[in-house]
Amino acid sequence: IWHKEAVRRGLPNLRTTPEALPVLVTPEVVEVYEKAGVLNKAELRARQDIYVEQYCKTVRTEANLVISMARTIIVPAAMRYQGEVAGTAVSMRSLGLEAKTITLEEVTEQLRQIQAATAALESARADVDAKGIGIEAARRYCSEVLPHMATVRSHADMLETRVADDLWALPNYQEILFGK
Repeated sequence: IWHKEAVRRGLPNLRTTPEALPVLVTPEVVEVYEKAGVLNKAELRARQDIYVEQYCKTVRTEANLVISMARTIIVPAAMRYQGEVAGTAVSMRSLGLEAKTITLEEVTEQLRQIQAATAALESARADVDAKGIGIEAARRYCSEVLPHMATVRSHADMLETRVADDLWALPNYQEILFGK
């Protein structure tokens, strides 16, 4: 609702930190701060630089954490579950019983997807780290790294609903919301 209200009032609608931070040193903002005797242009620029660096470091740290969790917690748990389900299917077939493999196929596909998404995230993060500094790096973290993090998250969320609780090392949504 507030997005529509901002448009109605003619107010800017800056949805991301990299969109908002350049406003800190616009002539209008500098004038207000200087007139009030709070900060001058150089001090506002310094704050902007600090906020940009803080944003970049935060997103980089979170991306590194997502990569680490995917590779060391989520994928191994899903692979163990995949192995259990595959073993059950093989056992059933050896007994001459029909083995439905829908769950195995779902887990296998999600494993492929999360591994590809994790590699893409790592590549995007490395690319931004290698090529960007300042506000341009912040923009690239926002537009290139955060979407990959969301993709990894979506596959992890799907795996969370498939992998057996005894193999899932992370707290799931039910545990977070309602306790164990």
